[in-house]
Amino acid sequence: MTKKIVKFNGGLGNQMFQYAFGCSLADRFNAEILFDFSYFENVKSHDNVTTREFELGVFGVECKSVTAEDLINVKYPNFNSKLKNTIAKRFPEFFGVNYIREKKNTLYDKRLLSKKNFLLYEGYFQNEKYFKAIKQTLLNKFVLKEDLDEKNKQMLDEINKTNSISIHIRRGDYVSLDYVNKIHGVCSLDYYKKAIKHISKKVDMPHFFLFSDDIDWVIENLKIEHPYTVVDLNQNKGWLDMELMKHCKHNIIANSSFSWWGAWLNQNKDKIVIAPKNWMTKKQRCDIVPSDWRKI
Repeated sequence: MTKKIVKFNGGLGNQMFQYAFGCSLADRFNAEILFDFSYFENVKSHDNVTTREFELGVFGVECKSVTAEDLINVKYPNFNSKLKNTIAKRFPEFFGVNYIREKKNTLYDKRLLSKKNFLLYEGYFQNEKYFKAIKQTLLNKFVLKEDLDEKNKQMLDEINKTNSISIHIRRGDYVSLDYVNKIHGVCSLDYYKKAIKHISKKVDMPHFFLFSDDIDWVIENLKIEHPYTVVDLNQNKGWLDMELMKHCKHNIIANSSFSWWGAWLNQNKDKIVIAPKNWMTKKQRCDIVPSDWRKI
């Protein structure tokens, strides 16, 4: 069986994109998928970078680690001119290279699933086009392997009883690290006010559930005229927040892969998902938001 390697990078949301992409490769090419975990050790040696851990284990999914022998077979690009490097990025197989990286992190790259000769894939793969064909498979895989505790069960009961709308406010390293802030920025209060106003016209008796990595800031700054509940149960256990978010009937998300998955895993066939129109600080084209979600 053909082997293909996907490199992990980033936090839980990014790892889910990379795992989903790997599953799609396995389905399309009848391949065994291996994962390169080296990022999690390498990131510890860098200052002013958010340290990440492997978190997909909360779902109990199988992620087989690549071996040194497998990596020996990877032919990396080694180019000595700008023109040659530019051409090689677009047509890596022409140079006998079986390592490929997304052209741009924000755009769907159709080469990745259309050519079978690549061995190592690196990128974020933040587009459902990579794995929409296996959506039900992923819904079955991204299920927590442990039951919720009593407090989260009670919160889930409240979510199920109401016309629940999750609001996720991402701050954390988007605020504390300058280089991250320059790339991502944070969604403005004006965005959340517009999103709340829009969805409140569509949903009768809405009840908002607030999720954030800076819940004190949210309480102080985000004013809501409808019933709402602050969810502050799961410090350092973000996957539990994601589990609650995906059970809300509708979602207002941040420019965050974490809240993207909370909305994508939501199986309400009538769900309304609102996402920020500008995913990055620079207004470059970005494919991450599915076409049936509302951009504000």
